[in-house]
Amino acid sequence: MALKTVVTADFDEGNRRVAAGDWQGAIAAFDRCLLVNPRDWQALANRASARLQAGDSSRALDDYMAAAALNPASANIKSNLAVLLKELGELELAGKLLEEALASEPGHVDAWSNLGVVRQHQLRYQDAIACFLKAIELDGLTPARCNNLGNVCTSALLLDDAIAVLKGGLGLAPNDANLQFSLSIALLLAGHYAEAWPLYEARWRSILKPRHAGRLWDGGPLGGRALLLWAEQGLGDSLQMARFLPRLRAEHPDARLLLACPETFHRLFAQFDGVELLPPDAAPAFDCQLPLMSLPGLLGATLDNLPVEPYLHPVAADTPPLPDAGRLKVGVVWESGRWGVGIADAWRQHKSVPPELFAEICRVPDIDFFALQPGELPEPLRGLVAQPAIGDFADTAALAAQMDLVICVDTAVLHLAGAMGRPVWALLRAESAPFFLADAETAPWYPSVKLWRQPSPGAWEPVLRNMAQALAGQQTF
Repeated sequence: MALKTVVTADFDEGNRRVAAGDWQGAIAAFDRCLLVNPRDWQALANRASARLQAGDSSRALDDYMAAAALNPASANIKSNLAVLLKELGELELAGKLLEEALASEPGHVDAWSNLGVVRQHQLRYQDAIACFLKAIELDGLTPARCNNLGNVCTSALLLDDAIAVLKGGLGLAPNDANLQFSLSIALLLAGHYAEAWPLYEARWRSILKPRHAGRLWDGGPLGGRALLLWAEQGLGDSLQMARFLPRLRAEHPDARLLLACPETFHRLFAQFDGVELLPPDAAPAFDCQLPLMSLPGLLGATLDNLPVEPYLHPVAADTPPLPDAGRLKVGVVWESGRWGVGIADAWRQHKSVPPELFAEICRVPDIDFFALQPGELPEPLRGLVAQPAIGDFADTAALAAQMDLVICVDTAVLHLAGAMGRPVWALLRAESAPFFLADAETAPWYPSVKLWRQPSPGAWEPVLRNMAQALAGQQTF
């Protein structure tokens, strides 16, 4: 009896620590339970959830599998295991597990919500909406369910619905950072910049952690003080926000402007007079600081006042000029890079075009194609695309300046070529992206960028076919 009491106390402590977000403490408590009874499937399942939250996916999977073997009928275990499988990018298997859970327990609210998330990652947005609505029907509105539903409506470009749902969620929880950030994305896509920018700051309480602490710049006069600006997200974001550097220099002539950014930009960004360039992990003395993506909100940027003139120019490159064969030169980028593993990378890869599909463009005759992304050419593009040497973005800019046209997916080269005012055809997902609006034909931040959108999620083939046909008929751009 005393032993059972101890085990129960450890189990309860584990659950309390889970509720408090103390994952390691929870794991230790469930460890003690399992020392007494290694077949305690509830302790295994709960330890798996804590390990997953702590980022230990491998051991979480071991625990979930062991718990499922001990209690194969448990809908809870299937639902939670599906969450892990989703994180690992195993969407089909995750979906099947959730369908099994719901077949045995149709009222399992979490399984409906988790299935909605899986369907969203599978680009099955209407199915995801139905799942989230079912969860709401079964157990009512919560901030998390509003966030799930609002996000998938944003992906489906049902922006009025997304905004209404997310605002409804904020009516339940006005300070919920996830809802605020999600609403900012829907508002940006809808072009409502003034309303979006304050909410966009919630990214620091939801999806990101700031690299620097210290006083934030409030946009007021700097005088002779030092302002540290720092890159916070992808390479394209830094290129996009660099447009505001000349304005800052002009409006604060006596200030010391520091920019901590990836060193691949340093030669290119040296063209901004009066901006000291630092490595991204630099920790200089400063009077105030600001992440780059906070600049447009602080400066009151709207679609009506965006500075859209070219603001980047090629600088001396380490590579020789390309030979002129008298044919059109087209620079190409088919991949949006790789971030992490599992669902994080899979989600980003939706922005990329498989090389075997992209090759249709590169087979258009009488055009010389050049890769503007570094790395080895994939097999389907060999013999179709030349691979110049690229060391940093100064090299990429020098190459882009020699192109008659740049064709690229939504990645850093789009922002680079757009910032240079070069003609660009951008391949864009059906879901669009926050700074490209829902149905614009040209990029609002880059007038020289024509947007070629998927007609439906994941459908690259018709876009590539139409682009190849248009390219074959072009003589100039």
